[in-house]
Amino acid sequence: MKGNKKLLVIAVLVLLITVSFTTYAIYKTSVTTKAEVTAATWSVDFKNGETSITSTQNITFTESDCTSAHVAQGKIAPGASCSKTIKLVTSGTEVDVAYTATTGTVAATKSGSSVATTGANEFTASLSPANGTITYANTGTDTELTLTVSWAGTEGETVDTADTGLNGATITVPVTLTAKQVVTQP
Repeated sequence: MKGNKKLLVIAVLVLLITVSFTTYAIYKTSVTTKAEVTAATWSVDFKNGETSITSTQNITFTESDCTSAHVAQGKIAPGASCSKTIKLVTSGTEVDVAYTATTGTVAATKSGSSVATTGANEFTASLSPANGTITYANTGTDTELTLTVSWAGTEGETVDTADTGLNGATITVPVTLTAKQVVTQP
């Protein structure tokens, strides 16, 4: 038995030494990287002809915008209207675009003074289409908006001072054009 104990002690010592100095394999993979994404392009412009519209530039009706058989070209009078095409240019935009187009109250000035634009001198202004959405797949095509200013009047109506008070006056229509990205929550 004494020999077995010695053998057992030696076997335990060899086992401990083997376990202590032996390397065991451990598999491990590690990667450090970064993620990248490119931001979509926003390229939207409102144009009057080929000229970009800014908040400091007026949209002026020209002879070709105001045509009536009974009114000088480029002028407006009772019973006549003027129309101009405004382009919403989205070429190069990589997101859906929603737009709105509105007009405010028509005003008239003559020699720096305000002139009435109600009653016999009732004006209307509109933009059509007034709103819409352009998908990014269709952004290469310009969207045309039509700005129309009309002066009420009926044939056979007698000329009165309300009409002649506007002779040579500048008719002004506030126009607001807004384009924004269509955003949906993920």
